[in-house]
Amino acid sequence: MGIFSPDSELMEFLGKVTDYIIINLLTLFLSIPIITMGAAHTAKFYTSMKIARGEEPSAVKNYFKSFRENFSQVTAAWLVFLVLGVILVFDWYNVLYGKGQSMPFPLKVMLGIISFVVWASCYCMFVFEARFKVTLRELFKAAILMALVNLPRMVLIAIFVFLPYLICAWYIQWGLAIWLFATTVTLYYISKEFNGQLEMLYKDSEQ
Repeated sequence: MGIFSPDSELMEFLGKVTDYIIINLLTLFLSIPIITMGAAHTAKFYTSMKIARGEEPSAVKNYFKSFRENFSQVTAAWLVFLVLGVILVFDWYNVLYGKGQSMPFPLKVMLGIISFVVWASCYCMFVFEARFKVTLRELFKAAILMALVNLPRMVLIAIFVFLPYLICAWYIQWGLAIWLFATTVTLYYISKEFNGQLEMLYKDSEQ
């Protein structure tokens, strides 16, 4: 079997990398209207975890399949987190520039922890919704529990998610290349890490 054969390990690897890049670009474009961001990220994880499981789906076809099927529920959940996020942004603005500057340090730490848990819960919500069909209430409970159980892992994921944007700000001329590389690596890592965990839950739910 030649190295450039369609069935070779190299070509399979390059195919997966290409799929991850396509998924990330689709998510970027479909997140521009903020209201569709939840469905876009859910579709991203739905497709990437299928690839991680070796199912080799059609990236574009499966992406839009998930986007369409999960749009209503995940958008409702996303809007709740969006409102919470806006409230927290105003709180942080007040703490940094307003009357909240005199807030005791322990309360600032508490606000930081709450902000991180809200972000982590929202992130895990997209991952969970991509694998399971549950009610809206069950989705919120699962997302919060998943975030708390994986708290150390979520710290690492947060670094992977946000650090590329800081690097892009310093190296604007390489911004797109840095973003594509970082988001592809991050998506691969998250898909592999959470896929095993969710697969165990999936098997338990079938018993």
